[in-house]
Amino acid sequence: NFSNSEVIKNIQISGNDRISNETIVMFSEVDIDDNVDSSIINNVLKKLYNTNFFKEVSVNFTNNLLEIKVVENPIIENISYDGIKSNRIKDLILSSTELKSRSSYNELILKKDKENIKLELKKLGYYFPSIETYIEDLKNNKINLTYKIILGDKAKIKKISFIGDKKFKDKKLKSIIISEENRFWKFISSKKYVNENIISIDRRLLKNFYLNKGFYDVKIDSSFAKLVNQNEFELIFN
Repeated sequence: NFSNSEVIKNIQISGNDRISNETIVMFSEVDIDDNVDSSIINNVLKKLYNTNFFKEVSVNFTNNLLEIKVVENPIIENISYDGIKSNRIKDLILSSTELKSRSSYNELILKKDKENIKLELKKLGYYFPSIETYIEDLKNNKINLTYKIILGDKAKIKKISFIGDKKFKDKKLKSIIISEENRFWKFISSKKYVNENIISIDRRLLKNFYLNKGFYDVKIDSSFAKLVNQNEFELIFN
């Protein structure tokens, strides 16, 4: 705790290898002769953690000396995706993840990236993927990161339902949208799978249909997929 602000007369940095002292000072946004108090010390700690370059950071200020001790995150040499053969799916995964080759590894970002991958796969109809990650230690604070992804079966549409003040029969409304119910003879059709991008188009098609019929206050409030049995859903438009 600081009773009054004090002045930094010296900055001492330790634990860094890849990242220079000058860069760490720049990230901290403090310098010699700056006034410092407890809130500024907390900001230094926060700013250094926010760079994602460091696994651990400690900041101490005594006798006008600012001490910064760091442990650097390892560098990712290479990222591979086992189980993904489609370049289209791989490109979607790459565009949705923050960790890249030659970037700093961060467990929190990895967790977020895994969730983003699941969201992208869900949009394509893969509702139950398995995603495991493996770290290979290459020494010198470098690693390889591997995603092992099992897509599983695509989620199929067992039934399409329309609820609310729909005015028209389900058969008519089904003819308006792209999504289709799964039937054994539709073994080639991709419309029988739950696809969030297509469902979004379906909502617009339904709204345009009602608008053209004179229902100018129509609202397609929601659409959702309800699991009815293993990898089969009921698609519901409200």
